[in-house]
Amino acid sequence: MEKSPLLPGVHHPEPKPTWGSLLTKTFSTSLKCLSPFAPSEDAQVSPEQLSTEIDAQLEALIAIEQPDDHEPLPELPFADYKVQSSLSVEEKLTQIRALMKSHGVAVYIVPSEDEHQSEETALADKRREYLSGFTGSAGLCVITLDDADGLVGEAAVSTDGRYFLQAEKQLDSRFWRLLKQGMKGYPSWQEFALSKAAESKFSSVISCDPKLLSLQTGEYLARASTARGVKFSPIIEVNFVDAIWGDEKPPRSSEPAYALPIEYSGETSSAKISRMRVQMRGLGASHLIITALDDIGWLLNLRADLDIPFSPFFFSYVIVTPDQVVLYADAEKLVNVKAHLGEVAGLVVKSYSSFYPDLGSLKATVTNPDVRIIVPDKGACNYALLDSIPDSIVKQNAIYSSIVSVAKLFKNPMELHNANVAQTKDSLAFIVFSAWLENQLIHKGRKVSEYEAAQKIYALRSKLPHFKGLSYETISSTGPNAAIIHYAPTKEENSIIDPKTPYLIDSGGHYLEGTTDITRTYKFGNEGLTNEYRKYYTLVLKGHLAIAMAKFPAGSRATGTVLDSYARQALWNEGLDYNHGTGHGVGCFGNVHEAPLFISTTAGGISKEDYFKKGVIVTDEPGYYIDGECGFRVESELQIIDCGSSFGNTRGGDNYLGFKYLTKVPFCLKLIDKKYLSPIEIAWINDFNASLRKEFASQLLRMGDKRAYGWLLKETHPI
Repeated sequence: MEKSPLLPGVHHPEPKPTWGSLLTKTFSTSLKCLSPFAPSEDAQVSPEQLSTEIDAQLEALIAIEQPDDHEPLPELPFADYKVQSSLSVEEKLTQIRALMKSHGVAVYIVPSEDEHQSEETALADKRREYLSGFTGSAGLCVITLDDADGLVGEAAVSTDGRYFLQAEKQLDSRFWRLLKQGMKGYPSWQEFALSKAAESKFSSVISCDPKLLSLQTGEYLARASTARGVKFSPIIEVNFVDAIWGDEKPPRSSEPAYALPIEYSGETSSAKISRMRVQMRGLGASHLIITALDDIGWLLNLRADLDIPFSPFFFSYVIVTPDQVVLYADAEKLVNVKAHLGEVAGLVVKSYSSFYPDLGSLKATVTNPDVRIIVPDKGACNYALLDSIPDSIVKQNAIYSSIVSVAKLFKNPMELHNANVAQTKDSLAFIVFSAWLENQLIHKGRKVSEYEAAQKIYALRSKLPHFKGLSYETISSTGPNAAIIHYAPTKEENSIIDPKTPYLIDSGGHYLEGTTDITRTYKFGNEGLTNEYRKYYTLVLKGHLAIAMAKFPAGSRATGTVLDSYARQALWNEGLDYNHGTGHGVGCFGNVHEAPLFISTTAGGISKEDYFKKGVIVTDEPGYYIDGECGFRVESELQIIDCGSSFGNTRGGDNYLGFKYLTKVPFCLKLIDKKYLSPIEIAWINDFNASLRKEFASQLLRMGDKRAYGWLLKETHPI
């Protein structure tokens, strides 16, 4: 065996295994580890073995060329997944207004969501994007008709702070107005719609497709319309955007679904359904109606690859009764899971299109005289769903509770083990990628585009065992693009990465074991490095560490809002802030944004229940952005753990909770300014860096990747 020229006693055996064989063999993480960092049990290198006085030698390692540097890079998934139309923006708006005129509508609302209230949507459901050209994941359109004869009116897109810069770039200002949510001087979209309906000389009706609007929003519009003397009247028979989209609208995928084995789910479908029935009995409910696609996938242990980009679920509905489970899905989706579904007692399959008619036929029977239904929370239930159920049942017997969504938040031991496995291998890909990018930009002096960088990290992930695709569109951004919070490069529109400015990458993957969501901001090379950049980055990192190190009593209230203030405090002390939430739940091979848990300024008001409990996985992602210049964000996944009785108890006798740090990717050392950090924060970073060396140094040498090995040592140097 050849010894490492840098680390006496550290060996890299021959032959060198592939990524797949290495990771399958070595990624086993102890479930008993409750320390903030979770290294794999087979890691061989201790921090003491790793010399810190070898900067020149490390740079020489980073300059090494790897065999796969010249491999062609794969196309990004869904790179050509774009809304197509032969109509201009003006023609679309004119045709929408013609439909508004024929239906007597003054204001028409086009949400982003599909009828399942999904955040990520299939191409066929990207109606707001089709109409406006704005591709962000959140927002909606409001179209008005002021003059019916001339088909004249206004058109506005409303979105949140993550997308202000993106929307300004993408919207044609000749036809569209941007409503910046939460910003002074801008009306809310609801106020805009209500005022335009009140001012219209043509009609006072506000309308939409009720399947696409949440019940919470619809009920508000109904109340507010009455108060303003206008009328909220949804039209379910025709969706105006679909009507003008016509034959150009793409079909949904028919790719079959597949079962998620028990070694990844950790619990059978039958056991999960039994748990839901226990809750149903406790609430006195006869029917549980499930519409969220990730809830259905979790409950039945089913996944799919192509229905919705970056989301491993398929179009379906489920109704659970005391003795039946009715799955509404197209037949071609289920051809490969018949045996799996056959294990669920009382499961019946019906067509996807029969769901709403079946809701309309719900009625009391001799054996079920009191039909009491559980429907999703009003923010997750579409407005049409309750309209489809007989009024007598809804008005007296509806319970609004997303009990499946809440159950899904709390991961079982197998899911938690697997989540750590997914984080470990995804972090390794991130490390190898970062070493490659520094090599290309600094040592080779190559011009690398944001898009090529996104391709490279995708290529590295695709070689990992059990990789199932990206968990969201990769945010690979340099300079001013990094100030666009959800910027994503395309083949047609991207920039060359400028090493003189910070580079921000926000990227994640789906694996059978779990879902990842990681953001790091790096500065490659010393040219352009400023004290201001170091200050902003360190303030963001302080906020990130404030959450990672936080302890809070079990049974707390408004924890998401309290933690959000922790993340912002260092920035607030300098008169700075960021315009997005600080964290969200993450699924296990599920949605990367998993409701109903959030860390944000408003999280405390979202639900009466506090979901920050043992077994939840949440992100920690503060940031700071300078419009037109650059952006800084640090994001990792954390697992909520019980600190144990030895840590202490609250006055009420409850244990304290804290976080286990799951993501294993270095921060950017050259962007850290120690004068802004406390001794405790410095010690935390050094402990974290030591854990990364222990986790990955031997693995990288065994893989023969001395470049990534050198980069890891450089970026985990004690500060």
